[in-house]
Amino acid sequence: MITIGVNYIGGPGHDSAAAIAVDGKLEFAIAEERLSRKKQDASFPIQAIQACLDYKGIKIEEVDELVFGWPELKEHYANSLKLNIMGRLHENIPMQALNYFRSLTTRNIKTFLDSYGINPKKITHLDHHLAHAWSVAPYLTAEDSLIFIIDGRGIKESTTVYLKKGMKLEMIKRINFPNSLGVYYAEMTSMCGFRKYSDEWKVMGLAPFGKNSFDLSHLLHTENGIHHVDHKTLLNVEQLELNGKTITRPENDEIAIQDEDLRDLAHSAQNQYEKALCEFVKFYTDKYKIKSIGMAGGVGLNCKANGFLMRELSLEEFFIQPAATDDGTAIGAALYPFAENGSLKKSVFRPYLGREYSDEVIEATLKKYRLSYTKIKNVEVDAAQELANNKIIGWFQGRDEFGPRALGNRSIISNPGTSEMKDKVNEVVKYREGWRPFAPSMLQEEAEKVLKNIKSSPYMILTDYANEEYAPKIPAVVHVDGTLRPQTVDKEMNPRYWNLINEFYKISGIPVVMNTSFNLKGEPNVCHPTDAVRTFFTSGLELLYIGDYKVKK
Repeated sequence: MITIGVNYIGGPGHDSAAAIAVDGKLEFAIAEERLSRKKQDASFPIQAIQACLDYKGIKIEEVDELVFGWPELKEHYANSLKLNIMGRLHENIPMQALNYFRSLTTRNIKTFLDSYGINPKKITHLDHHLAHAWSVAPYLTAEDSLIFIIDGRGIKESTTVYLKKGMKLEMIKRINFPNSLGVYYAEMTSMCGFRKYSDEWKVMGLAPFGKNSFDLSHLLHTENGIHHVDHKTLLNVEQLELNGKTITRPENDEIAIQDEDLRDLAHSAQNQYEKALCEFVKFYTDKYKIKSIGMAGGVGLNCKANGFLMRELSLEEFFIQPAATDDGTAIGAALYPFAENGSLKKSVFRPYLGREYSDEVIEATLKKYRLSYTKIKNVEVDAAQELANNKIIGWFQGRDEFGPRALGNRSIISNPGTSEMKDKVNEVVKYREGWRPFAPSMLQEEAEKVLKNIKSSPYMILTDYANEEYAPKIPAVVHVDGTLRPQTVDKEMNPRYWNLINEFYKISGIPVVMNTSFNLKGEPNVCHPTDAVRTFFTSGLELLYIGDYKVKK
């Protein structure tokens, strides 16, 4: 049985994606943005669907079921129209009515499929949070677990809690939009001058520069297993009265790091979110006496809160889907039919699900652009020496990662041994704010030397504190509050990346490299060798290791 899962709803969506599964095994997944080169591309993922088909060498007629990780678009607009009429939202009602009418006629899934000549055997529309949940369930090892799906909104829902027993899911709590943790954090992101539903990670990075100066419990708190968000105040907020101060949303994000009140707002917003989330999760872990939890939905990418949960609740298992935002629903949608027929099994999630390019394709690309390159016998040894020489390198190897994190196959890598390296990469490579932190990738076997609490974090989705004796050795990846967002690299999961770090360890005595996504500001991570070459030559990268080839400027 072959299934393709799709994340696409239409106008209000983001991060369109597709994934393919065969006999219950996830085999390939890719976001449309990697192929279209449009960040968070929300368009119908025709290129991603075709990439799934190309990977298996099949046609759409050979796919048994095409599963969308959303109900039909008309349900979204019908619910939005209802909320506006009830006064819970304050959007343009005639426009919402027009959108609903369009969703019945020109903007429905059948129209899109027909326009691309796609005629699958079967089409299924799945509850959005259930699609998120099935992107998590098979990757939890415990028989009994709790799964928390938390995002801005699905159709009606903003938070859903599932009880997993074996490979069965039971919904035990649902909280509806606009009572939404995603809304809370998005509006706080906007109040700091950043783009909501896009730049939330900047608030996480800014928070340690501030103090917990503002009491935000009136905007967000948890009681008896329900979070309460003051959406009437927060939705599209421009000003907040806090502690006798009037905080006004700045016109751009350059002001945030300079303004003490905005730094404090970021810190207070993150602190209140962590407190409310912890109380919410604890209610259910205590009630069901379960220490194994999973999480997905956009707020699952709040790595600071995830690390806080892990420490405060002493969790025995905590799997957060690395593609936690809506792109990950393509995975859950692809796996759903196998859950329904009872054939879905537990497995280890491997994020390297995208396209891979042979040395022949890579060399053809290098020749096309008439580049100077050398084929290297052992790229890991050569690259490790260049890192020790403080070179900033582009690292393009193996299959593309699925999800927002660069996990060692499409990465920019450098030496973490000096704080100046962070400033240099921010300034001449990423062209972004100098205060934003970078993540460390480290050998799994050496993680306990570096980290205070975490023993394993293969997906770079938790924060922890650096051990005090180790922090001075890796200042480029330790944030101002002493935290870091680690990726522990397993030799079996990513042997070439592990070997690179190990060779650097032999030279430097440090089992850690600084890692960031292989892209420029405002662009998706690179996918094709051409993307890597263009990014290399339009940034301050000094060397490019692409397959077995070394490219110099």
